[in-house]
Amino acid sequence: MRGPGDHPAALTAFPVPPMNFTVRSRTELFQLLALVLVTLAIPLAMPADPVLRTVPFDQEHYDKIARRRPEVVLIGNSMLNTRINKSLFYDLTAPNNSYFLAEGGTRSTVWWFMLKNIVGSLKVPPKVVFIFYRDYDFTSPGVRLDGRNLNVARSFMRPEDEPLLAKARNTVENTAPWLDFYVPDQMTQDMRRRLSHLAIDTGAIGQGSDGDSNLQENLNNLFNFDNLRADATDAGAAANDIVPDDSRVFSIDPADNFLGLFHDFARQRGIRLVFYRVKRRPDAQNRVTQDADLIAYTKAFREWAESQGHALVDETDDPRLLLSMYHDGDHLARAAMDEYTRMFVDRIHDLLPMPPVPVPAP
Repeated sequence: MRGPGDHPAALTAFPVPPMNFTVRSRTELFQLLALVLVTLAIPLAMPADPVLRTVPFDQEHYDKIARRRPEVVLIGNSMLNTRINKSLFYDLTAPNNSYFLAEGGTRSTVWWFMLKNIVGSLKVPPKVVFIFYRDYDFTSPGVRLDGRNLNVARSFMRPEDEPLLAKARNTVENTAPWLDFYVPDQMTQDMRRRLSHLAIDTGAIGQGSDGDSNLQENLNNLFNFDNLRADATDAGAAANDIVPDDSRVFSIDPADNFLGLFHDFARQRGIRLVFYRVKRRPDAQNRVTQDADLIAYTKAFREWAESQGHALVDETDDPRLLLSMYHDGDHLARAAMDEYTRMFVDRIHDLLPMPPVPVPAP
């Protein structure tokens, strides 16, 4: 048997190219770097929907709540949006008239603007306002006040609220001014908008209105609430978990948070506040681990709330809330909302202004 060395032609059939490296000049390297930077900057240069410093007040929210004239208002973020089935809640709590005021990603500073400028501005304010929160929300007023969330905050503000917003934002370290105008979250939404418009324009060519409608429906399914929500990044509340040590100690010091404002304003308007702490995503045994700081914080929060005529309801230890009911992070699955709504009404039954009319269970 012959070896490879017995076939000299085999060595020349596939000649190995010489290993010659080209040395680039410094000028060429700078040109390459400039090309990379320009490429990365293109999305910023494209026409977009930048976060504006001047955002009009959301008059539509006020008009809707004014027409409804509720006795009960529920304020919050996705912790409210992914838990309560509104229609079922209305049925289970009748004759109480209710209104939901929830914006994904918001925190206590925005909730204060909602209470002051929308709920509290009603000629006849509600009797009870429930505010859904997680852990240290109320002593971390600077959380999620940049980018798109800053736009949302300003949509609930009046001109006189600007100093308070600035104060809240100063509680977060390293807040970069450019974040007010364009952040990854905003860029993602802009890209989704552009892709949607491009697909509609090109895919529906020659298909008439039916083609346009079908394609729009497909895109809506692709970007719907379950698949790509704007608040998906807030599901785990990382911003709530990574807070300064002073936020872990309950306080109503006006230098630290706005709880005192909540109380004073509610008392002036005859509103009872119910601070409603939701159960974070449990472990496989359906339990939520809490450290000593959080337990002490919640205890002090409840004692203060009750001493002022308000209430704090904590569902953290409710064994009925199972891991199987959760979708992503702390958000509940849509299929669990009816069951949760009944649990919630059962829990807050005695806090409603009027006793609900019994509704037969399904």
